[in-house]
Amino acid sequence: MQIRADQSHCPQCKAARLEFFPILHHMVCAFVGPSYDFIEQTAGYTCPKCQREILSGDETCEIVGASARCPTCFEEMVVLPTTGAPDRS
Repeated sequence: MQIRADQSHCPQCKAARLEFFPILHHMVCAFVGPSYDFIEQTAGYTCPKCQREILSGDETCEIVGASARCPTCFEEMVVLPTTGAPDRS
């Protein structure tokens, strides 16, 4: 499911509080997932696929998008990138 970045209600259960997370790409092993899939450490993260440390500012990891998760129904959504184009909906 996809949502807009300015959307705050869950499209599945209509709950009013979505949680937003960056989607990370670990270039060393090609793992891509939301930040909550990575193991949080004091100085950064540990990749869940290759178990390597990713320090803050590490050039082998990049943010490639955003995701949202509903804490009520646990639905996960991809957040559409903002393009600056006018909304035609």
